[in-house]
Amino acid sequence: MTNKAKMDRKQKVKNSLVLGGLVGTAGLFIAKLIGLLYSIPLSYILGSEELMSYYGTAYRIYSYTLNVFTAGIPFAISTLVAKYTVLEDNKTLLLVKKMSIRLMQILGAAGMILLILLSGVIAPVIAPEGGSTEIMAWCIRILALALFFVPVLSAYRGFWQGRKEMGEYAFSQSFEQIFRVGFLLSVSYVMVYLLGFERKYALYAAVLSTSVAAVAGILQIAYFDFRNIGEIRTLAKNQKHKKTNRDALLKELLILAVPYLLTAMLGYADDIFNSLFLPTGLRMYGYSTADYQVILSGFNYVSSKLTSIPQILAPGFVAALIPHVTEAVTQKDRKRVSSIIIQCIGIVLFIGSFLSAVIAIYARDIFHILFYTTNIDLASGVVQWNAIEGFLGTICPVTSMLMIALGMKKKILLVQLISVIVKSIVMLPLMKWVGYPGAVIASILGNSFILFGNLYFMSRKYSLNFRMLIRNFIKIVFALIGAAAVSYGLRQIGIDGSTGAKSIAVIKLMINAILCTFVYFGIAEVLNISKDLFHKDILAVVKDRIHRGRNR
Repeated sequence: MTNKAKMDRKQKVKNSLVLGGLVGTAGLFIAKLIGLLYSIPLSYILGSEELMSYYGTAYRIYSYTLNVFTAGIPFAISTLVAKYTVLEDNKTLLLVKKMSIRLMQILGAAGMILLILLSGVIAPVIAPEGGSTEIMAWCIRILALALFFVPVLSAYRGFWQGRKEMGEYAFSQSFEQIFRVGFLLSVSYVMVYLLGFERKYALYAAVLSTSVAAVAGILQIAYFDFRNIGEIRTLAKNQKHKKTNRDALLKELLILAVPYLLTAMLGYADDIFNSLFLPTGLRMYGYSTADYQVILSGFNYVSSKLTSIPQILAPGFVAALIPHVTEAVTQKDRKRVSSIIIQCIGIVLFIGSFLSAVIAIYARDIFHILFYTTNIDLASGVVQWNAIEGFLGTICPVTSMLMIALGMKKKILLVQLISVIVKSIVMLPLMKWVGYPGAVIASILGNSFILFGNLYFMSRKYSLNFRMLIRNFIKIVFALIGAAAVSYGLRQIGIDGSTGAKSIAVIKLMINAILCTFVYFGIAEVLNISKDLFHKDILAVVKDRIHRGRNR
């Protein structure tokens, strides 16, 4: 491929919402897939559902704290960069970059100090029943260190995301995760199997890996920045008009960031619910200590890893759509804005619903082959229930971030606040009545309110083609039913991965899953779903790729 062809291809990706979204999602998918794969050997190194629960619960607290202090800034940076790129104000672009990194350093340091100070208060509340509050507290303190480094990395990513450099955005995600997993598994293995340390030290190494990987990620993206910022600096030197005033730019950044921040605080409240309310609800229902540990581990460790796979579609497409939506709004192109909304939601529905269904269908197989558990029936049931919540957790963030990008900040905050109130009211009563499924039902009620509320408000401001969306959703349901029927039929003749030797189970699971996937996408092709969403036939794309490969 010539240099000109490579440049044209790169520009095509940068200017295409679908391609940009898929590239961004691909990077996140690789990162999450690596995260899923490392969790398998880690579960055996830890060798305890109690330690797995510490790990998963501590990460939920860390993730929520990170969102509270920094969630809005990267999206705000991306929005500002996209805006001033359209306005060709390169001096302001450089100021945005400098200001955002410093701001993230300050906020990250504040979050780190706060979490360290509160670790002794939080640990007794979230530690598993009969577990060690000291181990939980140390997990939180070690993870708190990452709050200083991860925000800086996010600032760099937000800047280049705004420049539509989705290739680097994807690579940065993957690089960080690979480095983290390499450190985590190697150090944990050495501590337990070579040095003979207690397994809790493997747990500490696992949570420390987040900080180590963030530092490596900063070095990698700083190198990319060093190689690519020169063009902007050159244009800035030749710029005739003045840059935006520093104070005015900071105000604009914060005005954009605060709604994202508040949205993240409300939108990711499940981390707090599953860390604080879930243990209380399980005790209220009266589960045994053993079942209690299995359910907590299932929610906060295995389910969070599995459901994060479809949920990467949200940040992947949000990362790609922010520059496009900002550009369309700046140019006052209402038709394009409407098209972006429908296309994004449709694609996330198409891919996200299938991935969530796969998690539910193969939950028992996954546990039998991959994860440590003392009660496979209970553990797989927890994952199946969480797969439903994972689907809504995929689509809702996309609609929420679209609302913010379209200037409907107050409405999305109102919708999310009502959703959080609903869940906080019904979660414990539902859990006392039906057990752990009550937590998922509460989330479904809250997330459904967010989804339909967002769609309602967006439809009032922009003319959305709901007929196309509903028609495609019905087609997707038919494709899912067909895929599930094939999987069930194969199970009846013994082609599944839920029983027998693991080596044989893997082969049978792969056969089942591959045929299930072919059926889903085959039905989608017959029903023209791909043509509606991607404006191309899947078979046509495959044939074109094969033809190009032969002509190289």
